[in-house]
Amino acid sequence: MILWVSLAFPFISRLVSMRKMSVRQQVYVARIGYFLSGFAVACWAPLIPILQHNLQLSTEAVSVMVVTFGVGAVVGMLLSGPIMRYFGFKITYASCCFLISTTICIIAWMPSYEIVLGALVLFGISLGCIDVAINVFAAYLEKRYRLLLMSVLYAYYSMGEVIGAILMMFLLTIAMSPSLAILMLISMIYIASAYYTPVIINIKSENKQDNRSFVMPVQPVISLALIIAFTYVVGGAILDWSGLYLTMEAGIPLNYATLGYGIVSACMLVLRIWSRPIINVIGTFNFAFFGALIMIAGLVAMVLFPNIIVIIISFFAIGIGMSNISPLVTSATGKQDKMPLVPAISFLSVCGYTGLLLGPAALGGIASFISLGGIFLFLAALTAVSAVLIYTVRREINAIDPRLNSNVD
Repeated sequence: MILWVSLAFPFISRLVSMRKMSVRQQVYVARIGYFLSGFAVACWAPLIPILQHNLQLSTEAVSVMVVTFGVGAVVGMLLSGPIMRYFGFKITYASCCFLISTTICIIAWMPSYEIVLGALVLFGISLGCIDVAINVFAAYLEKRYRLLLMSVLYAYYSMGEVIGAILMMFLLTIAMSPSLAILMLISMIYIASAYYTPVIINIKSENKQDNRSFVMPVQPVISLALIIAFTYVVGGAILDWSGLYLTMEAGIPLNYATLGYGIVSACMLVLRIWSRPIINVIGTFNFAFFGALIMIAGLVAMVLFPNIIVIIISFFAIGIGMSNISPLVTSATGKQDKMPLVPAISFLSVCGYTGLLLGPAALGGIASFISLGGIFLFLAALTAVSAVLIYTVRREINAIDPRLNSNVD
């Protein structure tokens, strides 16, 4: 305890002395929020087999845990609007960071199955809530300061996943207990988030109508949300089904089963980091629209030509094409004026997460009735619908293009 207090003291002193925060520091808050979300998910994933082993859980019990987390996340996204409306972004951000850090430590402690389930509910709610809150905050910064941040911020989420997974694997490999490993990792991120929390700007529109926590979705937000949902279905399918396709159709060894997902994730991370130079050349609409077309080409090619070289090239195409669709659509949602910011981003997040949760499971029915290849052809058709929707909302996507708008920096 003395050690923790001594470590925290410089941060506490700094918090007391700070009075206002620059735009750059506000962007740091957004980066930390995205990184923390990805980092927390990466810490949770390796705990699933450990929980099953240590608590002697059946497959059904593990399924209940996974569903509990997913349902909690959706509930958190739905509650995020009212919570931010009544408590403001600052308290919402701080509370979610605290709950994420606390509940993941309780889960790693593994006191009992029932307590783990209770912690998972709170973990899912807080993670879902901060997902919406940090998207709202980033969209607000983009709109207020004429910035284009979303692609790079999504890269921070990916970095959180990668770094969290690597650090967890390392700490567990050196025989550190899961609870201590989680405590060490998550405490660093929590301190970083707490460092900036007291002086975060509050998000509040001067128009009282814009502060409503729930509004019936309207166009173009409905189309933007469908694009996100379909893109997340593809992402979830790559995670759940690409390994099986590689081993069964391409005949690669089981220890290389994660190759497809790894290629897609790496491409998405790199293209998100370097998104701005590409956008400066081809524009936001072309980046999203032709990205969808590249995805379709990759998904179709890996089914029509099922050899290892073509499949690997196809995974590169899918990662490149998918990399910036979600960030650009989220930015466009933040800039549109047909629906208030908070309910619009909340609706977008719920649709995306629903696609991520339910899509891959529903695709199992296609695989059982047709073939594994049928899954990827269905995903190609779904992406074709996304391409059409991207074209219909080109006005909103062009509104965030720095080449076409002098008010986007």
